[in-house]
Amino acid sequence: MARPSARAATAPAAKSAAPQRRAARTRIDDEHRQLGELLVSLVHTHDLHRVDKLLGDLRTLLVHHFEGEEGAQGLHSVVGEGASHRLPNLQHLFDEHREFLARLEELQTATAAALAGPVAEIAEGIHRLAESLRRHEAEEERLFGEAFYTDLGGRSS
Repeated sequence: MARPSARAATAPAAKSAAPQRRAARTRIDDEHRQLGELLVSLVHTHDLHRVDKLLGDLRTLLVHHFEGEEGAQGLHSVVGEGASHRLPNLQHLFDEHREFLARLEELQTATAAALAGPVAEIAEGIHRLAESLRRHEAEEERLFGEAFYTDLGGRSS
């Protein structure tokens, strides 16, 4: 008979935890949607300045998201106390959180280095080329103007 009363005692606790689990699941699902949208933008962006910004946004969101998943109202709450056999799975996911953040930091460092180095050099080279071409065009226009109005125009009169 001790068994039915133990079930009866845990039933109210399980019912009171259900809204917390639903709220945690809703929050996690919403954050996963935000992460998905951010990843689509990141994958389809070729502008390194935008990539740099998106990586920063991703880091901010992931840190917040991982803290929530690993907190008291996170995945433990969703999985529930009755699924202790799933704790190794949860620990594996939490370990991956740290791996993702480390890889993200490497990407941010590489992006910053590219923006400060090769990308900056390319941008400067483009500006110099554009200035040279504009100067060249202005010289051509001046030469054409002088030849047409002065040299050729003087002979026609």
